[in-house]
Amino acid sequence: MSGSNQNEFISTMKERLDRLDEEIETLKGRADRFEAEARKEYENRLHDLRAKRRETQRHFDELRAAGKEKWQQVKDETEHAWKALGNSFNYFKSHFK
Repeated sequence: MSGSNQNEFISTMKERLDRLDEEIETLKGRADRFEAEARKEYENRLHDLRAKRRETQRHFDELRAAGKEKWQQVKDETEHAWKALGNSFNYFKSHFK
């Protein structure tokens, strides 16, 4: 992958992570609308979502530091982590409508 494509991919991933952070903050504020037991589950799942977010950030940081020889491998791992995070986020949103 050329340096320009690498920079574009990194920029796109950063934008995605920033948007997701904003959405997670919005979700955080909605915990008050649930009763005690549902709120606890909501907060636990939100905690799990944040853990996946941190894992994706770790992959993203590795991606930004990767040399040309490891770029594709780290890129694939980052994409996989992003998909897992996206699936978790979508499940979270659908579960707590």
